[in-house]
Amino acid sequence: MRSRIFSAMAFVAAVMGFMQVDAARNPASAACVSGVASWDVLNMRSGPSARYRIVGAIPANACGVRIYWSRCSGNWCKVRYAGRRGWVNMRYIDEGGDGDAPDGGILGSACVTGVAEWDVLWMRTGPSTRYRRKGKLPAGLCGITVYNQCRGNWCKVASPAGHVGWVNTRYLSF
Repeated sequence: MRSRIFSAMAFVAAVMGFMQVDAARNPASAACVSGVASWDVLNMRSGPSARYRIVGAIPANACGVRIYWSRCSGNWCKVRYAGRRGWVNMRYIDEGGDGDAPDGGILGSACVTGVAEWDVLWMRTGPSTRYRRKGKLPAGLCGITVYNQCRGNWCKVASPAGHVGWVNTRYLSF
C-alpha cells in the first residue's frame, strides 16, 4: 500500500515539475489582469516588489499574461505580456473563474489520504496556505477531480459536490 502511495506521489511530482516548466509556454496557462481600475494599468517591475523600476504596463482586464511560476517571490511572479517581461503582484492576476475547468484538462481522480480521521483537508482560493480557506474535504473522501493546473505541490481540484479550490497534493492519492 505504501509503495503505491509513494509511486502515485512520484507520478504527481513528475507531472507537476513538467507543468511548471511548461506553464510559461503553454497558451492554456495564460491569465488575465483583474482588480485594476479600467482607466489604470498593472505595472510590470524589474524585480519582485513595488520598489523596483517600472519596465512595462499591462492594460486593465487584459488577457494573455504568461506566468513563470518557477520565478516567484512571495506574492510576486515574473510574467510576459506583449513581448515584455517583468514582475507583477499576483493579487492582480486571475487565472480563470472558480467554476471553470482549467484549459489544460484533468490529471485524474483522487482520494484524500494522510489526513487524520477527525481532520479535514482545506481547499484554498490559491496555491498556498497564504490563501483563504474556501472549503474542506473530509479524510478518506474519493472522487476528487484534479485539474491539470498545478503550482509546486498545489493543484486545483473539484470536490464530488462541484466545489473548486486548491489543495496540497501530498494529501491526495490517485
